[in-house]
Amino acid sequence: MLNIKIILLLFLLISCSEESNYIFDPETGSIFNNSINFSGDESTLDVITWNIENYPKNDFTNYYVKEIIDSLNIDFIALQEISNNEAFSNLSSSLGNHWYSFRSDSPSSEWGELAFLINQNEFEVIGTPYTILNSYQYEFAYRPPLVIACSYQNQSLVFINVHYKCCGDGILNDNYWDEENRRLQASYYLKNYIDTYLSNDKVIVLGDFNDDIAEYENDNNVFLNFINDADNYYFADYQIATSSNQFWSFPSWPSHIDHILITNELMSNVFETKTILIDNSLIGSFTTYNNYISDHRPVGIKLLFNP
Repeated sequence: MLNIKIILLLFLLISCSEESNYIFDPETGSIFNNSINFSGDESTLDVITWNIENYPKNDFTNYYVKEIIDSLNIDFIALQEISNNEAFSNLSSSLGNHWYSFRSDSPSSEWGELAFLINQNEFEVIGTPYTILNSYQYEFAYRPPLVIACSYQNQSLVFINVHYKCCGDGILNDNYWDEENRRLQASYYLKNYIDTYLSNDKVIVLGDFNDDIAEYENDNNVFLNFINDADNYYFADYQIATSSNQFWSFPSWPSHIDHILITNELMSNVFETKTILIDNSLIGSFTTYNNYISDHRPVGIKLLFNP
């Protein structure tokens, strides 16, 4: 099997890429030169958010993403920028029948949609995913939050996948066109929704929020409504945002903009939160990661529930 895999990869390398020498170790068939700094465990619920930039970036993306997911041994993935439904379906199939997949909007859409990949060996999916706050398309950059309910070890959980508007000048003002203001409004409507409809639920909001949660100029922090309600909300990756930029999720423009927000019902269950430094483990490092996968790193959380 390994020989067949290597022959196939060599064929793809010859036919497709000028960076082909970065792909894999021809002796082992592995794309990694050391272990990734995050791995799932049978005792924890292992969840990640991952913006896979303009997915798929090229013909190698699915091969890489499958190998990474297999190596991470995780339970739940919230994805952003899933532009090609056929490629996403192929990825899901390659992971095995126990993986559930869902992509927002119609199969023909080439917009960078929100999506889920869920390991059904660990989860029971309850109902069908749905979008919320559809009346605020502009505030959410025409990517309304995608929601799914699941059961894990008799725990009911609600996941909300978001992708806020990007860019801006870093200064918040009340101009309708201001990117920071759109993110501020998105946070307002999102918190209001959770407070109104999910106030007693175990909620995990995760995704590409496109802004810094640890912005020191409070007047420009678009997440203050969550941060100031510390009894009910907690950004599990806050310590990452205040640490060295080597651990931030967006290394191309050093910033930490991918977050995991949990409600108070889950605060005592947080075991670990990390930016997953996949690029540090790949042959070819960040050059390979950026060329074939994404400009964002995933952020992962481990939650521990008492048996």
